[in-house]
Amino acid sequence: MITSLFSSNKCRRYIVMLLLATILTTGLLIALDVASFAIEDIDTLQTDAPSAILFDARRGQVLYSKASDEHIHSPLVNRLVTALIVLEKADTEALIITSKDAANVEGATLKLSVGEKYAVKNLLDASLLTGSPDATLVLAEHIGGSEEGFVNLMNEFAMNLGMQNTHFTDSIGSFDEDQYTTVDDMVILVQYALKNNSFNRLFATKAKPWYYTTKTLLLTNTNNMFWSYPGTDGGITAGYDAEFQSIITTVTKNSMRLVCILIDVPTKSMYNDSINILNYGFDNFMIGSLVAAGTSQQSLTVEGQPLNLVVQSDVNYVFPKGQDYIRDVTISIDQSKLKPPITTSTIVGTLAFVLEDDTIINVDLYPDREILPQKTRKQILMERLMANKELVILIIGLIVLEIILAGAKLYRYIKKWAIKKNSKRAYTKPRYRYKK
Repeated sequence: MITSLFSSNKCRRYIVMLLLATILTTGLLIALDVASFAIEDIDTLQTDAPSAILFDARRGQVLYSKASDEHIHSPLVNRLVTALIVLEKADTEALIITSKDAANVEGATLKLSVGEKYAVKNLLDASLLTGSPDATLVLAEHIGGSEEGFVNLMNEFAMNLGMQNTHFTDSIGSFDEDQYTTVDDMVILVQYALKNNSFNRLFATKAKPWYYTTKTLLLTNTNNMFWSYPGTDGGITAGYDAEFQSIITTVTKNSMRLVCILIDVPTKSMYNDSINILNYGFDNFMIGSLVAAGTSQQSLTVEGQPLNLVVQSDVNYVFPKGQDYIRDVTISIDQSKLKPPITTSTIVGTLAFVLEDDTIINVDLYPDREILPQKTRKQILMERLMANKELVILIIGLIVLEIILAGAKLYRYIKKWAIKKNSKRAYTKPRYRYKK
């Protein structure tokens, strides 16, 4: 009886539905557990730094922040801006002369000789990697004409980049209440800097030799994360005293590059705090596809012809594992661009994604085919003529030749007729007789 019961179709359907419900419930509980783990993890994340941030290097998506909008004082921002201005305005192979002020600046580390020439690229290594004030001042005087002129360039650079809460008073990064920035502004700066290949190579440098006439000095990057945390591919440190430091570290794992910035963190804990925050990012977030290249986002009809709007390249984003992170998706079409001629390189619209962290990702939309204006009879005729250009030339040549031959024939006929007429007149001309 039991065998017959379980062999019934109704019973089998019931068992299958029960198993499916169990699987779905288990999956939901796992997803909730992953999400709750991420939330608990960020709540328990600790750092002794007054200001800190963790963000995605490509899009600037913030994964963790602490007091990121408060004014801070750090030589880090001076060193980054100085390096970028030098890379954009100077020939790194050029040799520049050291002034007395630069050679004798407070805290000088390179023992530069007054009037001696040094390569821009070597001074740049020393300025960014070790914060050498003498190297920085030589560069500033060379590019800005004076340090004051260079500081004006720094403030102009920050303003153009959108760093609204940043102000510089010197190139070196000395402590000054009037010289400040915010971690949010540093996100803008670092994200911009990491798009520069020359800066990236410099930022990833662990050590560079500095050659004296009698010996060689090794300029070593002060960020020890290069040697202690796998995947570290960029970073520097800076501070006003030995007990507190500011540190920037970039790390790439699983195709995702994260940036960690800690400001005025106790030196004894800056590496542990950096590692904990970076681990949080890589453990709880991943990079995935937002939209794939070639996918149609909307279909239209233009002058009776079908047209699909597509994305031309893959677009990725960073999101928490196990979460649907897209809050909203909208499409806006520029109707003025939907008039022939339309080419596949014409941007005709925008696909906008809004993420849960308020990040907005705009993706350009392109037509998947060309649509050209309807041709007139005259245009069609001209195209056909141009397509048979040699034949048209031959026909025109023959016509011209026929006209020339006809003209010659007509000329001979007229000449013959004129001669005949003149002869006839001469024959009928009256003769006069003279009287005696």
